Amino acid sequence: MNALIADLLTFSRILAAGVLVWLGLTGGASAAPAAMIVVVLGWTTDQLDGWFARRSPAPTRLKACDFFVDLTFYAGILAYLALARFLPAWLVAGFVILGGAAWLLTRRRAVVILCLRIIDVACGVIVFMYAPAVGLALVAWVTVLAVAYRRRLAERVPRWFDELRGLWRGRVR
Repeated sequence: MNALIADLLTFSRILAAGVLVWLGLTGGASAAPAAMIVVVLGWTTDQLDGWFARRSPAPTRLKACDFFVDLTFYAGILAYLALARFLPAWLVAGFVILGGAAWLLTRRRAVVILCLRIIDVACGVIVFMYAPAVGLALVAWVTVLAVAYRRRLAERVPRWFDELRGLWRGRVR
């Protein structure tokens, strides 16, 4: 049952990406409150699907696709930000091209994760600019996640920085 829940949560991010594009096309900036809810729910499902998957005796069917589902979700976020004119389309396109080129040159997941964290920061800045109360709630949510996942963060974050440092110094191939 946990594997099925994890797969449903993972799949929900694909739907969320479509909803974000639709909100950008139909509501633009005025749909920002709804878009913020969709993004936070998407980020939450990303945390929860892993929790359920780790507690499942059987592997999830979408495990191999999870990273690509995350990329699809983030593409939906970028599409909304451009369509709603929170970010210029040329900047979003340039970011996608540069991020894609960096990944093609390195073939390292750490590079893609760096790009995703840049999108997270951009979302946070935009939220604080347009809805400071929601921004504070977002900080509280991230704090709760950091406390709940402190062991995983203590393991993964240094490894991620080491990989980026190695790429920067030309040691990782």
